[in-house]
Amino acid sequence: GAGLDWLGRYWPNVQRLLDHVQRRWDPDRTGLLRGIQPSTHDIDLAGLNTYMGTFYLAALRSAEEMALLLGDGTAAAGYRELFEHGSAGYDAALFTGEYYRQVLDDGDPVAFQWVDGCLSDQLIGQWWAHLLDLGHLLPADHVRTALAAVVRNNFRHSFTGFTHPYRVFADGDDAGLLMCSWPHGGRPAIPTRYADEVWTGIEYQVAAHCLYEGLHEEAWTVLRGLWGRYDGRRRNPYNEIECGDHYARAMAGASVLDALSGVSWNAATGAVLLSDPAPGAALPVLGGGGWGLLQAGGDGVELECRGGEWRVAEIGVTGAAWHADAMALQLSGGTGIESVAAPRPDGTVTLRPVSPVRIA
Repeated sequence: GAGLDWLGRYWPNVQRLLDHVQRRWDPDRTGLLRGIQPSTHDIDLAGLNTYMGTFYLAALRSAEEMALLLGDGTAAAGYRELFEHGSAGYDAALFTGEYYRQVLDDGDPVAFQWVDGCLSDQLIGQWWAHLLDLGHLLPADHVRTALAAVVRNNFRHSFTGFTHPYRVFADGDDAGLLMCSWPHGGRPAIPTRYADEVWTGIEYQVAAHCLYEGLHEEAWTVLRGLWGRYDGRRRNPYNEIECGDHYARAMAGASVLDALSGVSWNAATGAVLLSDPAPGAALPVLGGGGWGLLQAGGDGVELECRGGEWRVAEIGVTGAAWHADAMALQLSGGTGIESVAAPRPDGTVTLRPVSPVRIA
């Protein structure tokens, strides 16, 4: 990674950016964004919504972690306090028991909003937070409930007879995930733009998030629909079109690989965590300054570095099938590494090598 010296140089800029966001959209320091919020849906959003809100919560958690790395305890505590206020506030105001809705303030525009709709992007910041190992931004059970509702309400197994007000990225017998739906009615006269479109970038985001939350059936439903549309018969599997050819949002597909491999890296500490991969899994792994292959067999998990370098100072595997007395760490060639097993309350078993290991 770039290292703490690099982070220290840019840390004042990060703080100035967050200060600007708070002054402009959260002047009362509630942890909730209000007012007009520009978005990549090519419209301005308004009111309380977890699309922009989870991005804000993830940014606050990221800032807390950066402050801790730099030894700035005062800043870290401030960002944590704001995050906790925002997390509780968004959940109380927007969770319906099924998913997270949008609540407009007096004077907010209604055009291009979704209000009571079920937006596929409603937890996009939580997906980002999982990629960064920041934990849950909202109550975990509510996140899983809402994510399952996104797939249940927005996934279509056919588009025969479907009305496409804008662009057509799925039709006929295609399957795909709509940007938004209104399962209980209340669709605005001018709904959020692109509500009736299917974007692979959003499908990858939702599928990867489902994998992180343990919603495997939902994840594979979305992925099979996406890959079925781009299987080479009607569409190019190497060009998933959204706004145009080779559109960048489809690169969210890389997050599916991260979620499937279950490998997380902490470049600052050299900690590697494996999320109990299924026996037989063989997946590419990127991170920690190198790339390689993860393979899981009946007798253990193997990480092979094929390019670059991995620095491992701590390694762990989650899952009830793994026990502290059954874990050992070896380098290729059978060399054992003196280590200490440290079970954690969440089921993670961590092995801490006495000396950091470099695998290249």
